[in-house]
Amino acid sequence: MSNNRRTLAYVAIALIVGAALALAVALAPSGPTAASSSSTGVQTQASSQLLAETGVAGSTSGGTLSADPAKEEPQLDLFVSKDPFVPLGTASTVNPTDPAAADLTAKIKVDGTSYSVVTGDKVPGGSPAFEISAITSGDVTFTVIDGATESGASSVTVALGESVKVTLDNGKSYTLAVTSIGESGGGSTSGHTISVLSVSETNGVAMATIEVDGTTYADLVVGDVVSTSAGEIKVIAIDVNAQTVTLMIGDQTITLRAGQVVVK
Repeated sequence: MSNNRRTLAYVAIALIVGAALALAVALAPSGPTAASSSSTGVQTQASSQLLAETGVAGSTSGGTLSADPAKEEPQLDLFVSKDPFVPLGTASTVNPTDPAAADLTAKIKVDGTSYSVVTGDKVPGGSPAFEISAITSGDVTFTVIDGATESGASSVTVALGESVKVTLDNGKSYTLAVTSIGESGGGSTSGHTISVLSVSETNGVAMATIEVDGTTYADLVVGDVVSTSAGEIKVIAIDVNAQTVTLMIGDQTITLRAGQVVVK
């Protein structure tokens, strides 16, 4: 009887232990769920490492990585500065000369003597001291051929209608004036400007001063012949009272009053 009770006690204990084990197994987390959590953690860590290696800027808030491009700080050193005055895709070019300037002629005076000049001409006649280096619509530039002005400048610009007295470093002085500026007609020589500047009388002898294409021929008397850009011109008659001069140009004879200008 004693042995039966002992056997029953062992069986009861075994049942209790088995029930406890079964309950423990039932309460433990399942294998796939744990594996999934572990896999998620590994993936998060791998993603964080990949972002760090590729240089993507981000910030952490509450342990979450932020990769929003709008929140990234721009790299200013990637921008290249541009000149706002240079159009995109074009080169900056400057035209240093004005083509119209080559078609200008000017009427000037040097110490009272008139000249019709273009760029490159030298004045005054006989012993040039200046070269006409530029003619614009508003002025003429005289460049000193040998030396400079008293102030050290190499050239003098005289505005249209103005007169300037210039002293060179060698002590010589000149009065430069610009009386008119206009188109030269592209170098055409179809016309010549002829004018009578003055008619006077000295010791009973009538004398005249004429100008041909800007060159002055002074103190001419009856019978004088001068060679000009318009050809040979002969003085036929001078009337001091009427202030007229009769000239022969080629086979033509014309009579001009003092101050009158013609184009032949």
